[in-house]
Amino acid sequence: MITTQHLKNAMHAELKPRGFQRKGSNWYLSGAQVIAVLNLQKSQYGGTYFLNLGFWLQQIEHNDFPRAHQCHITARASSLWPEGTPRPEAGPPRIADLLNLDDYPCDDTKRLDQLRRFIADKLVPVFKAGVTLEGLNQLLAEDDEFQITLAARNALGLAPLD
Repeated sequence: MITTQHLKNAMHAELKPRGFQRKGSNWYLSGAQVIAVLNLQKSQYGGTYFLNLGFWLQQIEHNDFPRAHQCHITARASSLWPEGTPRPEAGPPRIADLLNLDDYPCDDTKRLDQLRRFIADKLVPVFKAGVTLEGLNQLLAEDDEFQITLAARNALGLAPLD
């Protein structure tokens, strides 16, 4: 049976060699202008987990270790990558299913391997790009699933929402 600690250990094994620093359930990748945050959140209603992404703009306020929900730009991995298959035998699963330990049947070793692969293939490139203002602006232009505060919109020169 997979525990929160198993998930954290698998995530840390992928993220630490790539320059991320861990504090609890958060991993940080620091750039001169942006702090990128990955957060593992457990649902209070069962064995479902979420991966929350955040980008903190140092020009708005300096903070070495912001929480993901405090960040100026946020998203859930399941919103950014909704693709995949809901059936384990049909190919790579959706990240939302992979992190649903209650309702998505999967061998524990396979689940952790797929999580590590998702982190390496999907999350790390986004975070590496997002720690610069140029890279972050490109990410925001490519995907409208990010939630952006007004302060961040102003700092990045983005058009206000209608």
